[in-house]
Amino acid sequence: MTRDRGDLIELRAIAPDADLACDFEIANEKARAGLHEDLSRNLMPPVRKLDNGVEVRFRPEAWDIVVRYVELESRCCPFLDLSVQRDADAVLLRVTGRPDARDVIYQIFEV
Repeated sequence: MTRDRGDLIELRAIAPDADLACDFEIANEKARAGLHEDLSRNLMPPVRKLDNGVEVRFRPEAWDIVVRYVELESRCCPFLDLSVQRDADAVLLRVTGRPDARDVIYQIFEV
């Protein structure tokens, strides 16, 4: 299920029971070009661990960058639940998944 209310986007895992592997044909170099750098530049530490994933804050002006990440990640890692929400102070990204996906999520965000 996808919910988009302007300042809130929620993408439920499209294949929650899929293998815990990313599809790098989707997340290829061209698709990811500059994305990691843009995210890193706008990150507002720390990355917060959740029981089933992470919560990451970015500068408010990073909305389009984080939405781009969520759109790409939802297709290459279909076992993840992703949500992004913005307010005046920050863009909040939550990446969560089933219990055995937690370590994969932590590895993605180096926590």
